Amino acid sequence: MIRHVVKQAVLLGALLALPATALAEPVTYAGKLGNIDIVVEFTGDPGSSGDALAARYFYRSKGVDIPLQAKARKGGAFELAEEEACDAKKCGEGQAPPIGAVWKLSSADKGKTLEGTWTAKKSLPLKLTRIASRAQTETPATTPRDLYDFTDMTFSGEDAPITMKASPYDYLKLDFATKADAKAGWPDAAYDYVTDPRTKFARPRIVDLAGSAPIEAANAVLQNRHWHDNLSALSCAALQYAGFHDGPPIEGMDDGSLGGYEDTTSQVTSLTPKLMSWWEAGSLYCGGAHPDNYSNAYVMDVRRGALLTLQDMFSDTVDGKPGASLLAFVKERRKKPSDQTEVDAEAECGTDDLINDYLGASLKRDGDRQMLVFGLQGLPNVIQACGDDLVEMPASDAKALFTPEFAKLLEP
Repeated sequence: MIRHVVKQAVLLGALLALPATALAEPVTYAGKLGNIDIVVEFTGDPGSSGDALAARYFYRSKGVDIPLQAKARKGGAFELAEEEACDAKKCGEGQAPPIGAVWKLSSADKGKTLEGTWTAKKSLPLKLTRIASRAQTETPATTPRDLYDFTDMTFSGEDAPITMKASPYDYLKLDFATKADAKAGWPDAAYDYVTDPRTKFARPRIVDLAGSAPIEAANAVLQNRHWHDNLSALSCAALQYAGFHDGPPIEGMDDGSLGGYEDTTSQVTSLTPKLMSWWEAGSLYCGGAHPDNYSNAYVMDVRRGALLTLQDMFSDTVDGKPGASLLAFVKERRKKPSDQTEVDAEAECGTDDLINDYLGASLKRDGDRQMLVFGLQGLPNVIQACGDDLVEMPASDAKALFTPEFAKLLEP
């Protein structure tokens, strides 16, 4: 703890010692490259004097970041070098990434607008309008990699809201027209699946509920989760550019793929005016030792837009894990394998021990009846194959185990 405080103090001192121009906040602009919509984030303010600016940008129709390396800057005029995509074979150790185009821009109206040219094999006009700035990071951004890392570090979890204030650049990337599938569900609760055509995978949204029950809070959660997955997919695709790596591109992270997000799936298993349950599954790889294989189920209090944990649902839990009575209930009722191959597999997995640490619960709607499903969730990657549903039963059969709040949500 003391080392952390000292480190923070040293960083703060270094930050305060920097010249004022270095503390300029990153600024987002939007506009046109030729007749194509783009969004650009600069490391500093193009409307003020200072050091050379670097940036990143994306085509609205693609959403994938492209690095713009700093070149010359003089007064309100400056240049940037746009990188081409470059794989590990072409951009090995010590090899500079190829430059695909040169940007020349001039600031007008105290930085409110930028105009200039994009020059590659042909020249196209650039016209950009200032949108907003965001707060500077602890260590000021000076390179495209710094800007990329800001997104990765700020929104690496599933909870941080992606807003105009937090990051106008990332917000504009994700605020993109989605396509919706046909409505599905039950007479009192309907949902659909929406897809960002750039990333290709579908996630659910609530369409309407009986009694005009509110859906805004729940859909905000569903959208935020979808946006985080979209951002991760697009960030993975951006690793085809050497400017977003510390060293040269790493093989397997340099092909412009979406990291497997495009093949992930999601399915709503239950929806009422009070509760929603769904699962998500996939195999993700955006660098590292192995793919991230996962299959997780979720339960949400629709009115509050709150995801429910095991301890929100069951009275007998200890530090978020199942207590003795809940464990006994599940282990007594779960189906035990009879086939010898399955018996051997379960013994190798140590299923009863896994239940102690990885028990999860979700809902499945069968007409007007709610079914309770117990399974293993959040397993380490090396034992993902051990994950499976353990028992499915009418929720009413486990009523004595529920918290009063969850029991009330299950009432018709």
